[in-house]
Amino acid sequence: MMLPTRMQVAVRLRPRLTSESHEAEAVLATSSHRVQLLTTPRARRPVSYKFDHVFTPHDSNQAVFDAFLAPLVLSVLEGTHATVLAYGQTGTGKTFTMLGRDLWGLCAGVDKANTNDAYWLADDEPTQRGLMYLVADALLASRRGPVTCSYLELYNEKVYDLTQGDANESGDKVPLDLREDAVHGVFLPDLRVLPLHSLQTLTDILWTGAQTRASRATNMNERSSRSHTILQLHVDTTDGTTATMNLVDLAGSEKCKKHISTPRHHTSQDMKELKFINQSLSTLAQCISALIRRDRIPHHQWSPTAIPNSSVHIPYRNSKLTRLLQASLGGGGLCAFIVTLNPCKSSAQETLSTLQFASRAMKVTCEPCADPKLVTNQRDPKQPDDGAIVAALRTEVQALRQALASERLQKRTLLFGFTSLLNGDAHAKAATSSHGDEKLAHDLWGKLCDLEHAMESQLHDVRASKLALSTTAKHEPQPTIDHLDVSGHPEDEVGSSDTTTTTTCWDEYVDAATGFKYFHNAATGVTTWTKPPELLRLANAEPTSSK
Repeated sequence: MMLPTRMQVAVRLRPRLTSESHEAEAVLATSSHRVQLLTTPRARRPVSYKFDHVFTPHDSNQAVFDAFLAPLVLSVLEGTHATVLAYGQTGTGKTFTMLGRDLWGLCAGVDKANTNDAYWLADDEPTQRGLMYLVADALLASRRGPVTCSYLELYNEKVYDLTQGDANESGDKVPLDLREDAVHGVFLPDLRVLPLHSLQTLTDILWTGAQTRASRATNMNERSSRSHTILQLHVDTTDGTTATMNLVDLAGSEKCKKHISTPRHHTSQDMKELKFINQSLSTLAQCISALIRRDRIPHHQWSPTAIPNSSVHIPYRNSKLTRLLQASLGGGGLCAFIVTLNPCKSSAQETLSTLQFASRAMKVTCEPCADPKLVTNQRDPKQPDDGAIVAALRTEVQALRQALASERLQKRTLLFGFTSLLNGDAHAKAATSSHGDEKLAHDLWGKLCDLEHAMESQLHDVRASKLALSTTAKHEPQPTIDHLDVSGHPEDEVGSSDTTTTTTCWDEYVDAATGFKYFHNAATGVTTWTKPPELLRLANAEPTSSK
């Protein structure tokens, strides 16, 4: 069997009510695949839309099942998951389509004689069973395996089990916790799974749900559904897999001014319900738009089992409705919409919005698969036991630990390399600084040496000038210094002057560079480092002469 590769969309027009007989029609079914919106607030001419199926007000629920749902039921029997959603404005026949005439009357809770609704058919016309009955009947008749079911409600962003009725003594329903793991995907651990033996069992389940489901009178409906409901039918196939059929009856979208019948009937509870309904439906529309953007990505970059890795964010978590239907909407199974329309001109704006949503939904692609965890929102008894779940979680934790250790090692390696680079730069700077200091010291040493040589040269010039001045002052010719007697004993010369003259010619000097004394005889030109004998004799003779 060839499975569809995109979401399937069917449009169903409800008949006009007696109270609407004076209104003009705004939408017509022009063929079995086309619907035409005759008037819109902004368009001047009719707008035509094409869908997989278009059902007129005269088509029964059985006709809808045969033409639209029967192929989906066959795919479920072959192991593929499927989800069908009834979407539309309040009072357009969503609950009637899903539950049928009898149970719709039970949910509405009104007297047949006091209603003008066209759904109440003539007494001699056979009862119209809803799609929930027709699908369950087909699954039971196939005898492919045991069939089980669950029935839940999503009210004000809380999930309740409709098969339990009032769960506590105070009459308040107990909300269910939403869980997710690697084995089951998204599921409700406390949701009851009941065996479905016959249609009478289903009637009892739906009747219990009809008694506890949230509903309220609005300006659009005498007893409007104020919650979303999901009937899950699970079929165990011969190959050991479990396929699920989700039948979703969405609460109607509506505006505040149409929701409130009169100002005095307005309560905070009304507004709270309306807020959560519109919020969940808005999130559903946002997910559809995001899925269309995702499908524009090349096919090899995404798959239904790896949607979180896609570059397009899909806001499933913004509402519990889309969270529960995440796998179904994301392409993990077959998904179909039955869009219900109000034919009257007064609802043309809402009808246009509904048709635009349906057109976008047809653009979402899907890749059906038989993985039970993708669309099963409850813990099936035949799923792996707690030991298998713990083992799977331990394996996942071990893999995450290894990935974390690898990342830490990589970070340490990078940090070590960065530190080494910084240290190398510091050593290079230190070496450069040391080399610079050494060069500076060498330059200073050279300059000091040059200064010392210059000072010595200047000192030599000073000494020579002083010696010349001393000789000139005594008016004596300056002899030539032939030699310096290092022994300190100048040689005797022929024709030398007497002892007194020689003695008085010795002058004492101090060398500025070394600090040593030296003696120079200007008469003879002799220079000696030791004290001349004449001066020694003179020094020894002075005490005697003083006596």
